[in-house]
Amino acid sequence: MHVHIRRFVAGTVLAAIIASLTLFVSPGPARAADGIVLPVRSHWQTLADSHHVYISAPYDDVVVATDHDGRVLKTIEGLDGARGMTLSRDESTLYVALPEADAIAAVDTTTLTETRRFATGADTEPENLAVAGGKLWFSYQANLFDAGIGSISVADADPVVDLGDEAVWYGKPQLAASPAFPDRLVAVGGETVPGTRVYDVSSGTAQETAHSDAIGGVSDLAMTPDGQTIVTAYGSDYFHSQWRISDLTETGRYETGPYPNSVAIAPNGMVAAGIVAGGDWDVYLYQPGSTTAIRKIALSWPSMDLLARGVAWAPDGNRLFAARLPYLGEVTLDIVTDVHKASSDITLQAPATSRFGKSLTVHGTLSSLVPHPANARVTVTRDGVPIADVPVAAGGTFTFRDSPPLPGWYRYTVSYAGDTDHVAGTADVIVDFVN
Repeated sequence: MHVHIRRFVAGTVLAAIIASLTLFVSPGPARAADGIVLPVRSHWQTLADSHHVYISAPYDDVVVATDHDGRVLKTIEGLDGARGMTLSRDESTLYVALPEADAIAAVDTTTLTETRRFATGADTEPENLAVAGGKLWFSYQANLFDAGIGSISVADADPVVDLGDEAVWYGKPQLAASPAFPDRLVAVGGETVPGTRVYDVSSGTAQETAHSDAIGGVSDLAMTPDGQTIVTAYGSDYFHSQWRISDLTETGRYETGPYPNSVAIAPNGMVAAGIVAGGDWDVYLYQPGSTTAIRKIALSWPSMDLLARGVAWAPDGNRLFAARLPYLGEVTLDIVTDVHKASSDITLQAPATSRFGKSLTVHGTLSSLVPHPANARVTVTRDGVPIADVPVAAGGTFTFRDSPPLPGWYRYTVSYAGDTDHVAGTADVIVDFVN
C-alpha cells in the first residue's frame, strides 16, 4: 500500500510543546466494587459499537476491547500512544490515532486486529478523529504553535493523506460528524483551545461555513442524531451546553454541576452528561428535548473520578458505559443496563431533635419526572432495623411515626425498591431523642 501525503506550505513541522492532557496513575493495587477492572492504567476515550466497548490507553500503547458485559476480548497492542478513536459507518473498522507513531491505525472489528496503518507525516501527532464526506478526518500538530485538520481517503486502494490548506488552531481540536449530515464536520477546540468551526467537506476539502470563538476549550463533545446540535462539556462550568450547528448559537443548558468532562448521545437522542466532581452523582441522563435530568447515576464505589471522554452509548441505546479511575489501580468500566428507568427521589422532613417518650413524625416525598405507580410504598428502617412499610399518597407524599425505646441518636432510612419505570431510591435523616 502506498500512501501519498499532501502538506500545505508552512515550513518544517515541529512537535507540540505541550502534550494534550491524559489521565494516568502510577502502579498500585486494583480495586473495584461493581465495576469491571481493565488491564490498563491510562485512558483517552471510551467508544462502543454494536458488539464491543473500546478503551484507548495512551500510556499503555493499547486499545482494550470488551463485549457489552465488560468481558475483555482482546488487548490490541502496538498502538503507539493510542488516543482518539472513531468507527467506519458500517462499524467494520475502528480507527485509532497514534500520535507517537505519526499515524492512524485501522483495526478490523471482527478479528480485533490491526489491518492497515496510515502515516500522517513526521511530527504530525494525530489526536482526534471523525468520518465525514467519505473520508477519515483527523486533527494534528502542524508546527510549533499551530494545529490543523487533515483527511485520508481511506476507501481508496492508494489512499491520499491531505493535511489541508491552513493551520488555524492553537491546539488539536476535537471532531464530530453525523450520518444525518454526512458532508459536515464540526471541530471544537479541546482543553484550553478556543474556537469552533463548521466545515462543508462534500468537495473533499474542508470549507468553513460557520465560526465562533464563544465555544472552545472543551473536554468532550457529542452531536445529536439529527446532526443539528452539539453538546459540549467544558471543565470550568457547572453545566453542559447545547449549540445549534448552523450558526453556533447556544440553545440550552444541562445543569449538571462541577465539572463537566464527558458527554454522549444515544441514537434515540438521550443525553448522558458526565462530571468529575459531582459528589453523589457522576452522570445525568436527559430525554430528547428536555434539559431536566430524568436520571442521576452514581458509579460503583469507589468511583473517584469519571474520566474525560469516558461515557459511551451502545448503538441500540440500551446500555451506557462509563470509565473511571480509582485513586489506585487500573481503569474501571461501569455498565448501566437500566438506562430507560427514571430516578426515584426521596426527600425527608424531620426535626433535628425530638423529646424522648413522644412520637416523632417524619414527612416525606417520593418524586420523579415519570409518575410512580398508584400503589407505591416505601420501607422505613431505624438504624438498619425495619420498622414500617408506608403507602405513598397520590401526590407522592408519605408520613410515618416512631418512638424509639431509648434516648439517643437514631438514623431513619426510607427506601423505594423501584419498579418497571423507576430505579430504587433512598434517603435518610438523623434525629437526636433527648430527655
